Amino acid sequence: MRRYRFIVGRENLDLYEYLVRSMADVPEIEVILDRRDEHRRRGGGTPPSERRGPERRVQTRVDDGLRAFGWAFVKIDRV
Repeated sequence: MRRYRFIVGRENLDLYEYLVRSMADVPEIEVILDRRDEHRRRGGGTPPSERRGPERRVQTRVDDGLRAFGWAFVKIDRV
């Protein structure tokens, strides 16, 4: 089964609460509040190349979505 995750920025508590209620009966969608430290998301230089890869691209999409919209929606790959 495919799984998805809504990640909602801490400044959007109303949206978070709405999504938690709305998606309660949708088992393949998880809604979480962004738990990361704000200053770490803003960047701090380029990470070493060995840390880049598919996970890093997803992380960049999440960061971009949180900055632009206050939320991000991602597919969770289960192995």
